Amino acid sequence: MEAYLLGLIFLNIKIHSIEYVIFCLCVFGLIKLISYIFSNNPEEAQVPTKSTDYSDPTTRISYPEKEINVRANAEVNGFVLREHNKEKEEVSQTLLEMAKETGQQLPTTKPEHLMPESETSQSVSSRREEPSFQVPPDSFELYEPTLDLRDYKYPSLDLLEMHGTEKIVEDAGRLEDVKTQILNTLKNYGIAIYKVSATVGPTVSLYEFVPVAGVRVLRIRHLEDDITFNLSALNIRMIIPIPGKEAIGIEVPNTKMTVVSIKTLLASDRFQNNMYNLPIAIGKKTNNENFIVDLAAMPHLLIAGAVGQGKSVGINAILVSLLYRKHPSQLKFVLVDPKQVELSIYSVIENHFLAKLPDEKDSIVTDTQKAVHTLNALCIEMDNRYDLLREAGTRNIKEYNEKFIRRNLNPKKGHQYLPFIVIVINEFADLIMTAGKEAKTPIARLAQLARAVGIHLIVATQHPSVNIITSALKSNFPTRVAFKVSSKIDSRTILDTGGAEQLVGRGDMLISYNGEITRLQCPFIDTQEVEKVIEFIGSQRGYPQPFLLPESVREAEVVREDFDPADRDALFEEAARLIVQSQMGSTALLQRRMKLGYNRAGRLMDQLEALGVVGPNQGSKPRDVLIKTEADLQQHLTRLG
Repeated sequence: MEAYLLGLIFLNIKIHSIEYVIFCLCVFGLIKLISYIFSNNPEEAQVPTKSTDYSDPTTRISYPEKEINVRANAEVNGFVLREHNKEKEEVSQTLLEMAKETGQQLPTTKPEHLMPESETSQSVSSRREEPSFQVPPDSFELYEPTLDLRDYKYPSLDLLEMHGTEKIVEDAGRLEDVKTQILNTLKNYGIAIYKVSATVGPTVSLYEFVPVAGVRVLRIRHLEDDITFNLSALNIRMIIPIPGKEAIGIEVPNTKMTVVSIKTLLASDRFQNNMYNLPIAIGKKTNNENFIVDLAAMPHLLIAGAVGQGKSVGINAILVSLLYRKHPSQLKFVLVDPKQVELSIYSVIENHFLAKLPDEKDSIVTDTQKAVHTLNALCIEMDNRYDLLREAGTRNIKEYNEKFIRRNLNPKKGHQYLPFIVIVINEFADLIMTAGKEAKTPIARLAQLARAVGIHLIVATQHPSVNIITSALKSNFPTRVAFKVSSKIDSRTILDTGGAEQLVGRGDMLISYNGEITRLQCPFIDTQEVEKVIEFIGSQRGYPQPFLLPESVREAEVVREDFDPADRDALFEEAARLIVQSQMGSTALLQRRMKLGYNRAGRLMDQLEALGVVGPNQGSKPRDVLIKTEADLQQHLTRLG
């Protein structure tokens, strides 16, 4: 077509006037412009702009396939443009030669297609190197939960005192005398040993000896009372054999006991530089090694012992250990204290570390009925957290929080950073005797299921009887601490073995951890030291209110038999559709998906039950959904008017 037009123009130069030639050139240029527009296909080259807010934690990095195609199209169009410019340059040279023959002058300004090749290629390459879309950044700023209280300062070790001395010294002459008496006692009964060594601990000294081959260990066990008599000791404890060693151990109380300060354990390198989720300093071993463990790995802790043997001091040591390592955004306490005086000092930090029920005045739970409501609320909190973990595709709280920190979870869908929750029940026996099954059921549920969602129990009692510490309870508390008890029966109730009745007292304890029984000296912390730590934290800026737990089912779910269908909630139809779609009659589901308070969600569930959408309450289990499809629901709503 273009060759035909050029030939026609060249023929008309000799026949017609120069005006006719210019007119033909204009027509030719218009045709070329139209062909140029359609050849470049600008619709494919344009990139639709889309505003992206990368500050939103829900935004994720993505490279759409269309943007990649745009780059490819840009390069192809650049190649076509270069080829098209070459063709236009050849036509322009022909026009110049024709103008010279006719004596006409063309404009001196060069159009784009007449620019030198270097300039043309430079302009094309510059357009190709500047795409019309912005490449999103390669990474996001991670979510940091501690920024809510960015000015929070951790307590310093200067708030704690050093009780006694860190150096443990025992009279060398006393050690030799005890060794000699042990050797003579065993020799009198025909038991020969060839190696004896002693390790001095803060409360007791461990004497290790290895009998000669052929000696029955059972004979040595029967000599426990004789050795105690010959040593004139208060109580001795035999370890047959010592775990991990081919030796027998005898623990003999020291004449001078050393007080282990909590400051010593918290200042140790093992406590300061560990990777535990919930590090706690429980005590010091017989070999003077600090016993620092992770509460999240236990996952629950049972503490029992007679009155005045160190349980309250041990609980304070555990709580202070957590306060020294965790930020208020990472940890919350639920304190249940039927005694009403043991844990009351922690009310100062209620806006920092404590959790409670809504509309409750006191953060420390002292009333038995309120304790039951709090435990039921914790079960609801546990169920809500399991729903979040299931939607996020994670198995435990650690994976869930890591996913949320990387901003892979949408807060608009109810996701949030989940702090650990530590439940402390100071006197479990009193709670069981007054509440009975109402308290046992939620505690059993929490002990069985709450570990994965970051809820852990610390239960203490001074009545270690079989009706309080049942076999079902012990099966969910593999880690147990026994202070001095009055009888071997109580020791077996706590630890499934004897030994706790032979303890010295004053913080001397046995702990069953990972299947082993270890003797520890509990660290001492005075009430004044606890008050200093609490006042230091309480003087800082905290959250506007304590961490609020969902309301108890017993407070919210009261079925109204005189319900009038005309008085149903404005969100009734939306709640009914949500329940039918999910096929789960859960009040917590309404609360989380519809962003409602528990009272209103409970009223909606009552109305759904009264109007035949869901079945009756089944305790902790979701209600049965009586309507299976949305079409059936629509017919049901139409009948209700």
